[in-house]
Amino acid sequence: MPHPPFPPGATLHIEDCPRRVRAVFGGETIADSRRVKLMLERGHRPVYYFPRADVRLERLARTAHSTH
Repeated sequence: MPHPPFPPGATLHIEDCPRRVRAVFGGETIADSRRVKLMLERGHRPVYYFPRADVRLERLARTAHSTH
């Protein structure tokens, strides 16, 4: 799916994703949503953000890794 062009001077664009998106690890569905946000940032790969309610948080573990 082609992404819209960035507005002049913008480096970040967030939009609703029109598709159902699932995250599967080891054959187990960890997240499944039709309410995903797609974040596009210049120089980076697209990233999906799931609503917490659509993620099986009990299957995740906190790590020391963080991003900004």
